[in-house]
Amino acid sequence: MAPSVGGAIAGFWHDDVALMRETPEQALRDGLVRQTSCYPLIPYSNRIAQGRFSFQGVEHRLALNFGDHPHSIHGNAWQKPWQVAAADDARCRFVFIHRPEDDEARGWPFAYRAEQLFELSQSGLMLTLSLENEDDRAMPAGLGLHPFFPKRPGIRLQFAAERVHPNGEDSLPLDSIPIPPEWSYQTMRELDEPRLDNCFSGWDGTARLAYVQEKIALSIEADPLFDHLVVYVPMGRDFFAVEPVSHMNDAINRPDPSHHGLKVLKPGERLTAQVRFGVERLS
Repeated sequence: MAPSVGGAIAGFWHDDVALMRETPEQALRDGLVRQTSCYPLIPYSNRIAQGRFSFQGVEHRLALNFGDHPHSIHGNAWQKPWQVAAADDARCRFVFIHRPEDDEARGWPFAYRAEQLFELSQSGLMLTLSLENEDDRAMPAGLGLHPFFPKRPGIRLQFAAERVHPNGEDSLPLDSIPIPPEWSYQTMRELDEPRLDNCFSGWDGTARLAYVQEKIALSIEADPLFDHLVVYVPMGRDFFAVEPVSHMNDAINRPDPSHHGLKVLKPGERLTAQVRFGVERLS
């Protein structure tokens, strides 16, 4: 675990087989969260166009926090150190408290508290994410998780969703369309190189990865809050991502954001959901 590096997971193994991308030691020393195994997406997932949005009649502008990317991305919790609130051999709990007046980089204009609870068992890992509005105003809110997986020869993927959002030239989602055959993983098949960096809507909350050579399968089971799935398969790289998220990219700037999964938390209200990573041996 790497609480000081964005509350990230540094590795997840079964019988010495890496089920998530392994984090280089240098990345941990240098605080390079983008090279870790998994990190939280709080208080929103993926992009907010040009880092700007309007909420309840107030205009907000966020930092462009992703290198030369033209949009704000993934919230701000992944770029901050988290505190270890409790830990033993099988469980640990991370806490992050955000106060906008302390954030010179304009990370998020509302005060909140976030927690991650990690619970290991013989069958896998259960991760509980929670986000509580500690502001005196209502705030828009979302949750997500960004696990990376090693792209090994023969890796296979399966998940079911209803539609997918193509991206425009500005890397922002267009209206959803039926899933084209080259992006369909309704039936488990080899990952290949599908040129995916897209959000699927109407996800049923389950996905499955099969490491054929290692004879290990990894299942992902997410609570109903996570009814969107972002799949990122960069060309020619040795990793890919399958990200359970609560809302589509840039939902906050769409007509009727709640239709796209974004929630609104009243002061003191909390959003909580779980993602379970199950491990099993293949025959």
